[in-house]
Amino acid sequence: MIWKHVTACLGISLGSAMAALMAGAAVMPGIAQAADPVTLTFRFNDPEQKEMRAALDAFEKANPGIKINLERMAWKDARDQFLREAAVGETPDVVHIAFVWAKEMGEAGALAPLDALIKASPPGKGLGDFIAMDLATGKDGKIYALPWTTDTWAMVYRTDLLDQAGVKGLPATWDELRQVSRDVHAKTGKTGFGFPAGSASSGSLWFLANYNWWSNGKALVVEKDNKFSVGVDKADVAGTMNYFKSYLDDGDTPKSMLGVSDWADPVIIRGLADGSIAIGIMPPASFREAINAYTAANPGKAAPFTSGPVPKGTTVGTSHLGGRMLGISATSKHPQEAWKLVQFLNDASIFTGAYKSQFPAQRSLLQSVDFGPELKGFAEQLTHARTWGPYADGPYAMGSMWNLTGRAFGAALSGQTSVDAAAGDLLTQVGKLNAGR
Repeated sequence: MIWKHVTACLGISLGSAMAALMAGAAVMPGIAQAADPVTLTFRFNDPEQKEMRAALDAFEKANPGIKINLERMAWKDARDQFLREAAVGETPDVVHIAFVWAKEMGEAGALAPLDALIKASPPGKGLGDFIAMDLATGKDGKIYALPWTTDTWAMVYRTDLLDQAGVKGLPATWDELRQVSRDVHAKTGKTGFGFPAGSASSGSLWFLANYNWWSNGKALVVEKDNKFSVGVDKADVAGTMNYFKSYLDDGDTPKSMLGVSDWADPVIIRGLADGSIAIGIMPPASFREAINAYTAANPGKAAPFTSGPVPKGTTVGTSHLGGRMLGISATSKHPQEAWKLVQFLNDASIFTGAYKSQFPAQRSLLQSVDFGPELKGFAEQLTHARTWGPYADGPYAMGSMWNLTGRAFGAALSGQTSVDAAAGDLLTQVGKLNAGR
């Protein structure tokens, strides 16, 4: 049943999946014997591999019957790779996923329901202390993941480049951002707004497009009277495409950014650190990477960075309430041990040690966060962050909308397709997601 759901999600045949599984079984003759330590695989997608490994070593010492293999996966590949692996029954035991993937992966049969584990051994101060539990709960009422961290995106700026360009104050609207980007490039020769404009799966254009729509009172998916529909028209989509395309056409954002899809791509982090990019948009963990890179290259110098809210349109600048969750694979042979690891990773000590770049998704722990002066824009933006709401609750698969939006915007921004054609195609394809469920 699991394979049937997942292979349908991925568009591959059940026969192919079974053949791959049988081939895999032939070279995996021995699952661990009863007397052997249980070995779990934990797939972790953020940069703190060294620190997380140290934390897992401490977990192993406290739990001598459990060994942890730490795997790394880039965020841009994480969703599709896990679903492919689920189709052939070869998944990590504990997987690091985005907030918006839990429902889809649970409904596809790739993640195990956690309800019995939670009832037997509740996490932290109980489920009521965790934010975004609605995103962790499937339409069948079962809980498929546990929120781990939360954050939102904000604008980040090199204050020295803004000063050189004569910019007074941070841009408050999308139009002001457009002009500041032009001014920085014209007066310093540097990239103005260095946003990732590539069309790869799970790319960043999904967020930029939605922020622009939300701040103008629109949304790709809306709900009324428990009915869901597309909330933007062709003119809305084309207007947003033309806005971001203008940066590339005018040259203050180089066309090389069409090859960059990830908000944490080294091109962006390095560009902010070395001063070749003046403006970015990203989550706090990526911003801290840029600050740390600058500090490492310029010891003793104050980092010339600040952050600010997402620009306004006709209404307040709005970003998404994002974050990460931890799920247990439906095919894990050791769910009890995997749950013990999930609970360990939600301990307060993790967020003050191995995983300091992320904010905990537990309300009691979030109250103790010190954002610091550079991240004050993120603290302000959190008050204007929204959940995905109808996007996650409706019939449209979030991951599919994400990928379709990225491909359509990438095609329009690169000139591969006209803006009107790309906008129309996006709406057609998103509409089919509703009709197909």
